[in-house]
Amino acid sequence: MNDERIEQLLRKAPRSPAPAGLLEKLRTDIALPRRVETRPMNATEAVPFFRRWFPAISFSVIFLACILAIAVQTNQIAELKHENATLQTSAQNLEQLRRDNAEYQRLKAAHEELERLRRDFAELQQLRTEVAQLQTQAQEMEKLRAESQQLLAASRQQRQSSADADFFSRNDDALAKARAKAESLACVNNLKQIGLAARIYANDQGDVFPASFVAMSNVLSTPKLLICPGDKARAAAHNWQEFGPANVSYEFLNPGGSETNPYVLLTRCPVHGNVGLSDGSVWQGVGLGRSFTIAVKDGKQIFTPLNPPANASPFE
Repeated sequence: MNDERIEQLLRKAPRSPAPAGLLEKLRTDIALPRRVETRPMNATEAVPFFRRWFPAISFSVIFLACILAIAVQTNQIAELKHENATLQTSAQNLEQLRRDNAEYQRLKAAHEELERLRRDFAELQQLRTEVAQLQTQAQEMEKLRAESQQLLAASRQQRQSSADADFFSRNDDALAKARAKAESLACVNNLKQIGLAARIYANDQGDVFPASFVAMSNVLSTPKLLICPGDKARAAAHNWQEFGPANVSYEFLNPGGSETNPYVLLTRCPVHGNVGLSDGSVWQGVGLGRSFTIAVKDGKQIFTPLNPPANASPFE
């Protein structure tokens, strides 16, 4: 017997009636909700005024708050833009002020250098005047010496006393001292002009001194300044084309250096012992009642004065 046959037999079987009272029992067990009768109400009377307009009022408040926040932010953005523009303008003005300050400092340094060169030039003029006076005195002393020699010859012929001879001898000593002083001052004048030329060269070459005397020939007026008047063994060159090692008396001690340490020796005269410093000043080696020492440091010769007189120029 298959499943289809079984199903047909079940369909043909008689249905059993439902138990009595089943429907009432089910109605009793199942509690259905009672129907509540409601009467229609007026919506205006049922909902309060605030409750009815609360959504619209809330939306309006939120909308106004958003507008206020946007206005505040817009105002802040405008202020920030204005401050940014002000700062940019200030930055441009600051950069211009920096450039102006740098130019002012450069002009100030150039002015100070010019004033120092003017003072050096005035000192050179004073030295030249003193040298000219001493040369005039030397010439007068030469004349006096010639006259004294003539007088001495005449006195010898006339058999004058030995006291007169001593007088003329003292005149010869005074003449020699005057000549030596004139030569020393002329040497100082030469060293001053060499120092001035070296500083002018350094001012045009990044504050670096020339490597030799020949290197600053364009700012040194003549090679004759390189011969000390007391150096009788050397002759001065008439021009730079004829210049050579035999035409210079002075030593150049700070080639390629700078004026950072003004006490570094720049030049020196081996005849008189005069020294020129890197700041342009010149000190005489003898005859001033003062002394100095020279020490070597880092390959440079350093000048140190010993008890220099107060308020006195080093080349006086």
